[in-house]
Amino acid sequence: MEKSVSPVGTEIARLIRSEQAQVIDLSVLISEDTPAWCPGGQPFLKAKFNWFEGSLSRAPFFDYVLIMEEHTGTHCDAPAHMIPPPDTNLPHAGPEGNTTVEKIPVTQTMGPALVVDCTDLVGTEKPGVSPVIEPERIKQWEARHGDIRPDDVVLLYTGWTDRFFRQFPEGYKLDQDCRFWTPLWGRERTIGFPAPSARTMEYLVEKGVRHVGIDTPSMGLIQDDNSPHWAGLEHGLVFTEKLCNLGKLPPRGAFYIFLGIKVKGGTGAPGRAIAIV
Repeated sequence: MEKSVSPVGTEIARLIRSEQAQVIDLSVLISEDTPAWCPGGQPFLKAKFNWFEGSLSRAPFFDYVLIMEEHTGTHCDAPAHMIPPPDTNLPHAGPEGNTTVEKIPVTQTMGPALVVDCTDLVGTEKPGVSPVIEPERIKQWEARHGDIRPDDVVLLYTGWTDRFFRQFPEGYKLDQDCRFWTPLWGRERTIGFPAPSARTMEYLVEKGVRHVGIDTPSMGLIQDDNSPHWAGLEHGLVFTEKLCNLGKLPPRGAFYIFLGIKVKGGTGAPGRAIAIV
């Protein structure tokens, strides 16, 4: 029996062609000379595999071999990243410790985007300390823009990557100089990126949220990276970190999509994040 034709794809294409909708790239560039993974630019390695020689096939081609850590560039955290499996008896062990990347439904990392502006927090703490995004800020956003619904994707907009994602050596300000520094490098610790508290994660869990994104290197605080991760991931939340261009989105109304590479047993996955506005 022939399937009925769905108008969804046709309508999206029509909107984009007519410029009634805009597609915003929310992903940072992955390269050897920009901040790929904390604390610096590595481990991201790229080696030329073949240069139009045709030695490995009848048709000549050009390609690279890539070697990278799972949490490189714009990437997601699966619950298994910080939650041990239940049979390990380790702290914070639980059922979500078995949730690796390939088990995350693709629909969990897409949905209506709620953009919470936290840019005013940047620089409000002493060097090397993250200003804290508390649940009161989320509640203030709701008071202005409406309650969070379970299918919403909450995006925490700090402006951090837009400001500090640069080629090295300037790119060290993104993460290394504020979080992973040593006097041997002759660098002073700089202001820290904002991040949510465990209380904020718990509030979003109560609202039924399943996916949270942020435009900083980590969903965790510099002074306490673990607690926000535990508070969200142990309840099955999935995080996307190191987004960019969130300031180009309205507080409400964009549709967000993140698709990470599908790796068996992965604790995280680099991918492409976009928003349709």
